[in-house]
Formats: sequence, C-alpha cells, structure tokens
Amino acid sequence: MVELLKVFDENYKYIYDETRENIHMKGSWHETFHCWLVNEANVFIQKRSTTKKDFPSLYDITAAGHLLADEEVMDGVREVEEELGIQVDLSKLKRMGIVRDVIRLPGFIDKEFANVFLYQSSFTKDDFKLQEEEVESIHAVAIGDLQALFKGEMKNIFCLDGNQISLIDFVPHETEYFSVIADMLGSSSS
Repeated sequence: MVELLKVFDENYKYIYDETRENIHMKGSWHETFHCWLVNEANVFIQKRSTTKKDFPSLYDITAAGHLLADEEVMDGVREVEEELGIQVDLSKLKRMGIVRDVIRLPGFIDKEFANVFLYQSSFTKDDFKLQEEEVESIHAVAIGDLQALFKGEMKNIFCLDGNQISLIDFVPHETEYFSVIADMLGSSSS
C-alpha cells in the first residue's frame, strides 16, 4: 500500500498529495502528529526499534507519525494507540501548537509541520503494549532533566531506569525544535 501525504507550501497551505518517499526525497513540507506523555514529574520517551528504516535505535518523541492525506490532525491519536498499545483519553490531550522541524540527511529531507500535543497521564511502563516493529522500549525521564538536555544545559541525563543518554542518542531534530519542546514541557502542569 502506498502512503499518500498532504504536501504544503512554507506557509502551511495545502498544495497536493504525494507519496511519503517522494516527499522525503524532494524535501516537501508535510504534517505530523507528535505526542509527549507526561505526568507531574516525568516525561516518557521511546527508543525506536532496531528495524526502523529511519533512525533505528534512537530515542524520540513518546509517540509520533505522519498524517495521511485523508486524515485530520486529531486522527494522529492512532499513532499513540498503535505504537504504545494504550487507549487515549482525549480530555487529557493538550494541544501545544505547530512546530516546524527539518531534518536533512543525504537523500532524505524531512520538513514537518509537527502538530505537538502533551498527554497528561498516570501510566507506568507496565501499561504499554509496544508495537515491536516501531518501538523497542519506553523510558521515563524527569521533565527538568529532559528540558536541560534539550536546551543544551546538560550533556547527559539519566532515565529513571538508569540508562544514561545524551542528545546524540536522539533523532536529530533541529536545535530550535528541541528548545520549543523544552518550553512546552515546562508548561505541562499548567
């Protein structure tokens, strides 16, 4: 099955539909859904599966994915449910806004309008039933530590399970993306 995504201009105006492969080859703007699960003190991050085509074994957003051409932004909730195996309570989902994010690699340009959400949760790692081809593991990190890492104030942080990680262990989002997400995580309790 060929995945079609909506292509946008730099002002987030729809142009046409295109395959995901062509979008990343041409560097066309498209939509994604990014959901960060948080509680009072911690944020969950995922470690991508070793079998992922893009960015295997790197840490990333709790759950995220591309929005298909026939989907609206809120349809992206399916990514949380598919990747983590949890049912989303929409009343706990907080829309934070749209963040531009560009990742440039040889033969791959990912230009996203990321629709970012925080999901207030009381989950534990045992609540997740991970989609193994997408997600290798889930890790809880103190919100303040992840903010400091994303803003370049700390070089390394520890997950609550003892894993030490640095920014180089994450999918290579833009510095500005990490900074905006750090600010958004700071408002997670408001």
